Amino acid sequence: MSDADLLRLLTIFDNSEEAEGLINTLRNAGHIIRDIRVEDEEDLEKALEENPVDIILAKQATPLITAKQTVEYIIKSGRDIPVIVVTSTGELDSALEAMQTGARDSLELGQNERLKLLIKREVADLKNRRGLRRSEKMLHESEKRARDLIDNSRDAISYVHDGMHIYANNAYLKMFGYDTLEDIEGVPILDMVSNEDHAKMKEFLRKYSKGQSTDDTLEVHGQTLDGNKFKIIMEFTTASMEGEACSQIIIRDQSTTRELEKQLNVLSKQDLLTGLYNRNYFLEQVDKVVAKTVEDKAQGALLYIVIDEFEKHKEEHGISGADLLLTDVAGMLKKKVGNMGTLARFEGHHFTFLLTGIDLKQAEKIAGGLVKLIQDHSSDINGKLVSARASLGLAHINETVKNTQEAINRAIKGFHAAEKAGGNQYYIYNPAVEDLEEQEQIAHWSHRIKEALKHNQFKLLFQPIVSLHGESGEHYEVLVRMLDEQGEDLSPSEFIPAANQADLMKYIDRWVIANTFKVLTERTQQQKQTRFFIKISQGSLIDPEFLPWVSERIKSLRLDVTLLVFELSEDTALNNINAAKGFVDAFKQLNCRTALENFGIEQNTFQSMKQLPVDYIKIHANLIQNLAQNVENQDKVKEITNEASQRNMRSIAASVEDANSLAVLWQCSIDFFQGYFLQEPDTSLNYDFEEGF
Repeated sequence: MSDADLLRLLTIFDNSEEAEGLINTLRNAGHIIRDIRVEDEEDLEKALEENPVDIILAKQATPLITAKQTVEYIIKSGRDIPVIVVTSTGELDSALEAMQTGARDSLELGQNERLKLLIKREVADLKNRRGLRRSEKMLHESEKRARDLIDNSRDAISYVHDGMHIYANNAYLKMFGYDTLEDIEGVPILDMVSNEDHAKMKEFLRKYSKGQSTDDTLEVHGQTLDGNKFKIIMEFTTASMEGEACSQIIIRDQSTTRELEKQLNVLSKQDLLTGLYNRNYFLEQVDKVVAKTVEDKAQGALLYIVIDEFEKHKEEHGISGADLLLTDVAGMLKKKVGNMGTLARFEGHHFTFLLTGIDLKQAEKIAGGLVKLIQDHSSDINGKLVSARASLGLAHINETVKNTQEAINRAIKGFHAAEKAGGNQYYIYNPAVEDLEEQEQIAHWSHRIKEALKHNQFKLLFQPIVSLHGESGEHYEVLVRMLDEQGEDLSPSEFIPAANQADLMKYIDRWVIANTFKVLTERTQQQKQTRFFIKISQGSLIDPEFLPWVSERIKSLRLDVTLLVFELSEDTALNNINAAKGFVDAFKQLNCRTALENFGIEQNTFQSMKQLPVDYIKIHANLIQNLAQNVENQDKVKEITNEASQRNMRSIAASVEDANSLAVLWQCSIDFFQGYFLQEPDTSLNYDFEEGF
């Protein structure tokens, strides 16, 4: 249990049964309650000095203190603690005075459903207010550090609002011949540009302010106070100065290495296979549009375009043929619609298209046109005409989009809906509708998972991990299944995503660990040395109570810790690198083993090997499937196993499904393998490791 899970209540009642009834209602709703009870203002003052408090539930009037007095004390002390007034049945009007003073809301005893809703709202509001204060403090500190860096930068940097300078660093002042900041404050940015470029500058600023510009750089002739002219490139970025929205301009003298930098700039933005923009550049452009929507200065749309059944194309035409198809479709799209927005190759056979300055209706028309364009286009693949189809997800970018990742996620969800509906179509992701349905699904699964945990409706499955080189010893991957009302297995793909979203995966982890420890104890009593690989979720990784809990159970059961391997997915580890380092170090101190699973497909995959000295590397299924036919994957697997061997890490091939892969795995120096070729996951530990495969 972490502080994030707690609801710290302070209750002021003269009847303890009334307070207990409210607290039980909240506990039954899933809250973990820490209750502090006070009777008068002196108790209240002392309790607030000694304890953090989230919400106060105060009876409208008790013999020693009223709700109004409570609210007045909270306001006087400057604390941000919401007060909810509780009255007897039929006396809600008596709470009016406290409400006028500043109480957040009121309810009658017995209104349990209203209580749940009020607490849910107040907790959310309180988190938002606290988050805002933390963000404002971080922003202030960041702006101070940024100002120091800007002042000492060799690049000329200024900040402009409504076309006027509001700040400039020393390099900027020196570049244009000004002595002090006061000399340039309020001076138009046009004064820094030669007369012949004024029209060009005005047109750029007009488009940039409306979010219609796809480029954030402008090449013009700068002009000093003395009238000297020189070539410059002005780089524009949306920024803020002392809380006021403005534009940051960075200027570098381009008189020498301009052409070389221009070439390098083009290459840094380009996907080498298709010639489209690459993922990083695309994300930068989305980030700029999202930033402008906050100020209602822009709107746009993001399309996520995926070639349907691309694996079939790869199987039929080979990797090189599939690449030809991808390149040809990309070239066609660039020619037909490339001038309408930012078209990029996002990853693999996934493209993205950013449209700015248009509304959703216009974007929908373009999405329908793209589906038809791809469907009607034929590509010449090794003398054979091949047609592709695509599924498109469409997301509107407006002020409701919090950040770039949310914009991408909305479009991806739209793509999945289009693909699920049969492909060769587009789907508009509407968060107002979709998020509500998603929240309802999460709430539904949250209840089911909590009930399953309460009634032990989970079971363990085991899949053998076997040495390719005849090494003795029993090794099993531990897997979990949730049971439905009829006792049938539910697929992990059904309940695990919901468990993650509802922050319940850490409790499933504990169920798995506790029950695996029971099995390990039984195997040890039977004189069997069986090593278990146990998956750990992100929820457990970031839970401060998890490691102490595991450590205590290990010690109390006196387990042979060398038989325990705790696994983290590589993407989870990289997204929480500091927590992952602590995780590996902590289990090393306990003499347990650690592993990285789903390894090898992240962009900086070998960096995780360097930072996380685990004992096992489990290679991602995407690199193992069709390994015998895929030379590129063979080379990647060899590279991984060589690096792992140099670091004294053992390698495991996951999801091996055919005999053809075994010879290749042996040549790649893989240490262990697992998969359906050996045995499907089973409730029993019955694999004959002595006989081998």
